[in-house]
Amino acid sequence: MSIRKSIAWSIPLLLGFVSIFAVAMLLWKMNMLGANWHEIIEVSKQKRIMGSVLYSLVVSVVATALSISIGVMIVRQSLLNPSVTKAITRLNISFYYPHFIVALYVYLLFSFIYPYIGEYHKIYGTFEIVLTYLLKEIPFVVFYLMTTYRKMETAEMDVVRLSGGGTWRLFTTVEFPKIAPQLAELWIILVSFIWTAYEIPSLVGNSFPAFLGVVFYQGYYATDVSVQVTTMFWMLVTSFFLLLVACVLFLSVQKYRHFLREGSEQT
Repeated sequence: MSIRKSIAWSIPLLLGFVSIFAVAMLLWKMNMLGANWHEIIEVSKQKRIMGSVLYSLVVSVVATALSISIGVMIVRQSLLNPSVTKAITRLNISFYYPHFIVALYVYLLFSFIYPYIGEYHKIYGTFEIVLTYLLKEIPFVVFYLMTTYRKMETAEMDVVRLSGGGTWRLFTTVEFPKIAPQLAELWIILVSFIWTAYEIPSLVGNSFPAFLGVVFYQGYYATDVSVQVTTMFWMLVTSFFLLLVACVLFLSVQKYRHFLREGSEQT
């Protein structure tokens, strides 16, 4: 086994070991604090944690779906129109701006707009969260997919076009099988990051329903032990859910990974 493959196998194993150790320590701490199912259920109802979990999940899925969809369209457009490639490479500038700074720009922008709109509605906070993540994650999606798209054979695309295939058929038969593993990775990365994020929702989000990251932060440092235990319980639920989704996605796209392996062997 080559050094590259050894490292590729050791990194997931190391991360898995660290994750299991972290879960074990969290369970140990919950046991030390006196975890009680009745208290967990009661605190969850009082703090409306389930509502925050679902609200944050919906927002993260919407933001991820929009970011990936728009990112794929931008990459495809750059291949069809090479003259815009140089402009697209400037999107890399966004990597120099932290999420909090972008959220601050969005917050300042809408602080000038709201006086002209009138009464503030809760949907505005959700819109600001989604907009902030779009500004940050679309360039990330473009950067993530650009190399794979550049490796695609134009002959395959020409065959589909000559046979009368449209844009959708071209995407499903030629592009999707090659980018499916990366799309799965993008879904896991973005959903897990946005779902449990703290800084952006704390700045531009609403106090109710509170975003999951804000609930976790406040609950973990609460003085009430029952609130701490309940927060740890929901941390574990969130972690196991993301782990399950990641395993399902990665196993479902394994058959498409040969294209990426062939490209890595050529480089």
